[in-house]
Amino acid sequence: MRSITSFEGGILYYIIMTKNDSNTPNAMSIGDHLEELRTRIVWCIIPPLPLAVLYFFLADSIVRWFLIPLYAVLEQHGLPTQVQVLSPPEFIIAEMKIAIGAGILTAGPWILFQLWQFVSPGLHKHERRFVYFLIPLSTLLGILGLALMYFFMLPVILDFMVTIAGNIELQTSTIALGESMSNVSFPILHTAPEIAAVGDAWIKIPEGVMTVSVPSTEEGVLQTLTMPMSHGSLISQQFQLSSYLGFVIMLMFAIAIAFQLPMVMLLLGWVGVLRPEWLRQNRTYALLVLALVSAIITPQDVVSMLMMLIPLYMLYELGIQLIVWVPMSRISGDQNDDG
Repeated sequence: MRSITSFEGGILYYIIMTKNDSNTPNAMSIGDHLEELRTRIVWCIIPPLPLAVLYFFLADSIVRWFLIPLYAVLEQHGLPTQVQVLSPPEFIIAEMKIAIGAGILTAGPWILFQLWQFVSPGLHKHERRFVYFLIPLSTLLGILGLALMYFFMLPVILDFMVTIAGNIELQTSTIALGESMSNVSFPILHTAPEIAAVGDAWIKIPEGVMTVSVPSTEEGVLQTLTMPMSHGSLISQQFQLSSYLGFVIMLMFAIAIAFQLPMVMLLLGWVGVLRPEWLRQNRTYALLVLALVSAIITPQDVVSMLMMLIPLYMLYELGIQLIVWVPMSRISGDQNDDG
């Protein structure tokens, strides 16, 4: 007969603890157990609300932080460092989404603590050591994935996309015809002029934006109209704020989850589902599965997929080594200790 593993024993112990046994000091009835669950859920919901309000006042800085990689790529290609807002409430809705997401992310440790408070009474003392090891490992992997995505993957992905769209150029004869039909030249300035008259126009660098001064409704006051300039491409690359933020947030979320691969492999190794020898023998199939995952969680281009596939395969190898380096016996310690 197969022996009961440590995890299975903990689950059985947890079920027994929920029964109304008067002989057990810490026994809980099903009703008490559900009440405890309801309390923990309420405590999980409360902190993100004030944090979301706080982050809403800091949303401008967070939006700028998200736009740094995009602006760097646009400036590198000589494109206007601007994003579009196509409806009046779009910007504030985007900031509200960012504030709510940042509030939930910041409250993550508190939410995990409440989950731990709910689960820990049903675990043995040596089984609680698994959580003390897995939570820091999961946090470290998530931070590593987000940092890799923001500082390395996102700039390369954006540069590839901007380059591909910019390669669809106008015909040389069309450009020459346009140049022959106009002898107008515009000054190229790095700062806006202090004095301007109606009809004055200039090109602002490095944004690559043409600016024209026009009359205002107020007496003696001028206002300016701006128009992004292109580099002879048939496609004007203007990014919508909400679409860009949605793209980045979903990519970060997907990568943070994908980087939990070593922890999942370690858990399956502890319960005997995966063995290092089997994982090494099936590297080819694992590479195929990881390639499919990379294609799903990244934009549909080869560069993005490869940039996701390489770290995922390295994490796969790390997962194999973790099963070897950190066996269950090393974490559990004294198996006879029932905390």
